[in-house]
Amino acid sequence: MNESHFGRNFKKWRLHRGITLQELEQKTGLKKHYLFRIERGLYKGTPNQWIRLLKELNVSIEQFALDPRLSNNEELSHSKSQS
Repeated sequence: MNESHFGRNFKKWRLHRGITLQELEQKTGLKKHYLFRIERGLYKGTPNQWIRLLKELNVSIEQFALDPRLSNNEELSHSKSQS
């Protein structure tokens, strides 16, 4: 995945969870303009930043690779964790 794909997927998950950039800024301490640049693929972020962001979105690394608009994504992750 390149920066642009990461950013688009991040934005899809953020919107899927109903979280605004401002809310994410307050929860993670990362500035809104910085988060916007990540979504646009202009900045890739650090591994620690991605861990914080995914934690706030309540998304695992495995889930992040999937498209949040597919209805089975969350069901798949729950069934894997229960196995």
